[in-house]
Amino acid sequence: MESWLRYMKAFMEDHPDLKKSRRLEDQVYKVRDIAYDIEDVLEEFMLHSPPYLFHNHGISRTVHNILHQAYHGFPLNAISEKISRIKRSIDDVGSQHRFFANGSSGAGPSSNSRNRGPHPPASPLLLDDEMVGYENEKRIFARQLVDGEKRLLTLAVVGPGGSGKTAFVKNVFWKRGIRGRFDCHAWVQVSQNFQKEEVFVNMLRQLCGSRKEPYPIDDGTNTEAKLRKYLTGKRFIVVLDDIWRKEVWDVMKYVLPNSFCGSRIIVTTRSSDVASMCATSSPLVHELKELEWLQGWTLFCRKAFPERNGECPSELKDCSKRIVTRCEGLPLAIVTVGGALSQIPRLPNEWESFLNSIRCETRDGSSLSVISNALLPGYMDLSSNLKCCFLYFSVFPEDYSVERGRLIRLWVAEQFAVRTDSKTAEEVAEGYLKELIQRNLVHVSNRDFDGKPRNCRVLNPVLNFIIHKCKDENFASIFPRESTSRNQKIRRLSVHDNCTHLPRDIGFSGVRSMFLLRLLEISTPNFEKVLRELKLVRVLDFQGAPIQEFPKDITRLTLLKHLNFRGTKINTIPSSIEKLSYLETLDLKQTDVTELPKEISHLHNLRHLFAYKYSVDDYVAFDSVQGVKMPHGIGNLTNLQNLSLIKVGKKVRILEELKSLTKLRKLGLTGLRRGHGKELFTSIEHMPELRTLDLCSNTKEEFLELGEMRSRPPLSLERLYLKGRVKQFPSWISSLHNLLRIGLKWSKMQHSPLRDLRELKNLVELQLVDCYIGGELIFEASSFKKLKVLLIEDFAELHTIVVQNGAMPVVKQISLRRCPRVMIFPLGMENLAKVEELTLYDMAQGFTARLRKNGADRAMVTHVPVIHSFTLRNRSWSFENLSESFLR
Repeated sequence: MESWLRYMKAFMEDHPDLKKSRRLEDQVYKVRDIAYDIEDVLEEFMLHSPPYLFHNHGISRTVHNILHQAYHGFPLNAISEKISRIKRSIDDVGSQHRFFANGSSGAGPSSNSRNRGPHPPASPLLLDDEMVGYENEKRIFARQLVDGEKRLLTLAVVGPGGSGKTAFVKNVFWKRGIRGRFDCHAWVQVSQNFQKEEVFVNMLRQLCGSRKEPYPIDDGTNTEAKLRKYLTGKRFIVVLDDIWRKEVWDVMKYVLPNSFCGSRIIVTTRSSDVASMCATSSPLVHELKELEWLQGWTLFCRKAFPERNGECPSELKDCSKRIVTRCEGLPLAIVTVGGALSQIPRLPNEWESFLNSIRCETRDGSSLSVISNALLPGYMDLSSNLKCCFLYFSVFPEDYSVERGRLIRLWVAEQFAVRTDSKTAEEVAEGYLKELIQRNLVHVSNRDFDGKPRNCRVLNPVLNFIIHKCKDENFASIFPRESTSRNQKIRRLSVHDNCTHLPRDIGFSGVRSMFLLRLLEISTPNFEKVLRELKLVRVLDFQGAPIQEFPKDITRLTLLKHLNFRGTKINTIPSSIEKLSYLETLDLKQTDVTELPKEISHLHNLRHLFAYKYSVDDYVAFDSVQGVKMPHGIGNLTNLQNLSLIKVGKKVRILEELKSLTKLRKLGLTGLRRGHGKELFTSIEHMPELRTLDLCSNTKEEFLELGEMRSRPPLSLERLYLKGRVKQFPSWISSLHNLLRIGLKWSKMQHSPLRDLRELKNLVELQLVDCYIGGELIFEASSFKKLKVLLIEDFAELHTIVVQNGAMPVVKQISLRRCPRVMIFPLGMENLAKVEELTLYDMAQGFTARLRKNGADRAMVTHVPVIHSFTLRNRSWSFENLSESFLR
């Protein structure tokens, strides 16, 4: 069966383009259905085979196996009948189409299959009048081409398909004032299907033609040698348009000699990695991001209303603005949509109808198919696993940013990312996400303090493309958007927005993943009916769904790997959860669950357990976060990577059991008491992969025992949060040279921790909350070289902050909160030239007054672009904008 499945997948990978013929399209659809049937049989076999349950007693183990055989014997017999039907289907397809003879044999998909077959025509260039925005970027780009630098320089222009990379370069390259400065020039299209000899010949012909010289005669040398010889000693400019791979650049750069004549190479690419590799230095990389809204509006009006000189009629403004917003700043989408609308009657109803049909209008043969043509090459260039990861964004609604960690755990549960000899499955998934971002297919919504993506999404034009691909490949079904046939095999089911009922005549038994997203209400009977039909599901993601109780039918879903209840109202977990023996992720964050059943310790495949709740009113208080009680047996969960937050309390045994969790990367504990230190740090010494450690004492007045490590501290730590009284700053913390963020909260130390913290050379974020009872904080000279974010909060006795010369040279964000005795601006902070944002919360009125226009300390902050002050009065915040641009 597995061999047949590999054959099917290989055939589908080798025939990704279904436009060749209806017969081939029919073949692929039939093969996909057979592949789904095979997957169902393989997983049904897993379902009815003895599960991975642990029994401490031999008698109970024997009884379990006998009962299991009695219950599951008949279904296992029925599976053989399904296998026979599948074999007949394969024979039928094989005899009709003989597809196995067409290169589909082999153990698995061909590694080169993604590069096979013709690609759609390239999208048309944006014309000069369609180049709106990027004005400053164009000036810098043109200056770099003719700046007098004698070395050979390579400039790179990078952006997603449809961002106008080629038009951007063309707009500069074809100006006489640019090309006229060079002895010869050429513009060659490299593209995905790179043919070295063809590109070299084309380049040499253009270079010769630009000087009105004949093509070199055949002297027995190859074209590569002719090119190098011709260019030696000349000042040339060459555009290499649309490079896809680093290997292509490795070939191209050796035929373009550096004669120190001021020559230039320009590369356009969709890949940030390729751009970084090609460009001589980072300032020579020009990233074309989405247009700002006003620029997009200008471009749209220019295309949609040419007869009105780009002026939008008042009756169409509201609809036009929504259309431009949907294009999300992608120039090709704006130009294409605007051009299509220029041919439509100027009636509000007609334009509203067009807006509602944009999702469908990107299909082949439509007026907007050019957008799909621009995106398709990037999709076709992906490996099979990357395609699945990319298509996965279809399950999320428009404008929905998904957390990086959630996405990675989902990809692992779906088995798109699997472990290798050197990487965990999660690390492989991280690599996939990084590649999709570098290819400019996935958009980073915001980044964490360390530069890693925190949330990401795909732009709306890209989402429309993905949704159509999903429909073609039956990858996912989205309700209420989708019209699904009775016989369709639904693999991934995503329910959005106002869909409260699912169709009754559709079968859900083959569903592998189910999502409930942005639902305001849910029909409980309908929901329970769907759950009862599910058999082979791996993923249930109900984050934020209006669910009040843990659905009892879930615990019979034996193959479930990912269960997400984050942000729901459930308050208990049943003991029957032990039946989910394949479960890898259990997310109970922001639920009302306060205690986990003892049976949780039977989930030996569990890798990620999140169970805590934040409750913040005005400020983060000591008791703002609540952990969950955990029974004994946690030491059995030896595959855990994330565990947060467990309430320890009086259960010292839990701390002892932690030493078995050697794969932990994140550990969060609350309720720590006196006497816990020794057991805790003995266990931590057994966690070589630990990246995040969050420790909180039982009460605000109780001391954390942070003592000395017996052997060595967890040197891999990147985030450390200590909440509770601390007698003395632990010396071992100063040796954590991988530490990027540290939070010291309610420590109330007698001595300033800054002298010890300055040893953390890679620290990026420092959070200090009521951690010191002294009057002065001094950031010593040349300390905190990499610090970017600084928070100082709730220092009752603090009156003076000093920043010595060279301290915090790259800090960007500073937040001062509730330090009532600080009356003057921190001394020396005027020298922090990189500060972009200063926020003040409930600082003394006199302190804020000195920062206002004409205030005594105003000159110290004039270089800071954003200065905001917030004051809490009667449980509501008042806001004052002290930014220089606002006060002018």
